[in-house]
Amino acid sequence: MLRFLFLFSLTALFLLSCSQTEKVGEAKSPANTLKEGKTKVCNDETLLAKGKGIRITLADYKYTLTLLTPKAKEFFKSHPEDLLKRMINRRLVLLYVKEKGLASKYGLDKEMEDFKEDYLSRLFVSREAQRRVGKITQEEIVKRFKELFPNKDPSKMNSADREFIENELKVKKYDEAVSSIYKEVVKRIKFKEEKGTLVASCCGIEVKGKAGKNGKLEKEKLKEKLVRKYFYEKALEKGYDKEPSFKRMFTEYFAGKAIELFRKELSQGIKVSDEEMRRFYEENKEKFKMPPRVKAVVLYFKDRKKAQEAKELLEKGKSWQEVAHRFGQFNAKEKTYYKDFKDPIGVALFSLDSPKERKPIIISLSSSSYAVIYPVKYLPEKVISFKEARNFIALRLKREKLREAEKEKLKELWKEYQVKLLNLDCLRGV
Repeated sequence: MLRFLFLFSLTALFLLSCSQTEKVGEAKSPANTLKEGKTKVCNDETLLAKGKGIRITLADYKYTLTLLTPKAKEFFKSHPEDLLKRMINRRLVLLYVKEKGLASKYGLDKEMEDFKEDYLSRLFVSREAQRRVGKITQEEIVKRFKELFPNKDPSKMNSADREFIENELKVKKYDEAVSSIYKEVVKRIKFKEEKGTLVASCCGIEVKGKAGKNGKLEKEKLKEKLVRKYFYEKALEKGYDKEPSFKRMFTEYFAGKAIELFRKELSQGIKVSDEEMRRFYEENKEKFKMPPRVKAVVLYFKDRKKAQEAKELLEKGKSWQEVAHRFGQFNAKEKTYYKDFKDPIGVALFSLDSPKERKPIIISLSSSSYAVIYPVKYLPEKVISFKEARNFIALRLKREKLREAEKEKLKELWKEYQVKLLNLDCLRGV
């Protein structure tokens, strides 16, 4: 559900080369071979890293692998220890942010509690709805088939039709179950007003809000708050918060948020002087040049005849705005292009006898796609002054200093929390 919140990238947080490795006891399941020729058995509970407040198992590692983008997964399959170190770094940052009071200082503790309540309440409703849906019967499938295809014989239903109908019925029943679960609680909620305070209560739970002029809106807010709290408590009763899958997800999400605070705190001590910026500019002067560019408008067509018609209108002096509107291309706008061999528009513009001419051209992008390119303004090569580049340079140098500060701080945390790597042979083939 929330995979997008936790994806690692190849350029993501913290890669350290320093670590301590220790081989400890043997676990209990499918084998990997050690250098000495002995067999080490690795299972999901096998420890890969430990330290003060740090404990990462093979199951944790496998879970993190599932969060990776395909490109990142391919990289870390060949560099598993690097991924493990990044996992450790995330947990170290989380511990640091908690223990230094940063989570409380910036309101992250409260944000995470709200997230936990919202997530688990939804999880409870989802699982309860799935339980109520049950199996779709043959009679229900046949009935729906007759509704969709009154002139067809249900006995000749193919597998694709059956699968479609079964999924449709499941979704419908699931939605009905969710609605029913909420209604069962909502109908039991009672409201009362006490000295300017609106109180909603149900099932041993009470929530309060201001009794303002818009009482209906306030009631809806309290109703939503109470229902969420009710389902959250039901989820806790079921022990959903103790499930390994939830704990791993929650830790990764919390760690992602903690990294933001970690960097925010470190960045407060980072300064860049004018002298440093000036030196960077002088040492990299060649990079502060903008190549010749052309500001142009591009209109896209699937029909060569219409593209030709648009080109002719531009040649007759019609404005590009008028031509774009005539062909329904209301989002057309001026963009800047330079000679980039990967960009057919840029290449076409600089293949003109003179890019400075406002001469429309047609290029073929594919067998059924054409572009009418209308040059608006030629922009010659330009040297970017220090004044113009100053903000960019400051940002660049701050980022570099922040990366160094992160590395140094993480080295300190590895020592402070006495982190050790274990059973690295168990990462083979994962």
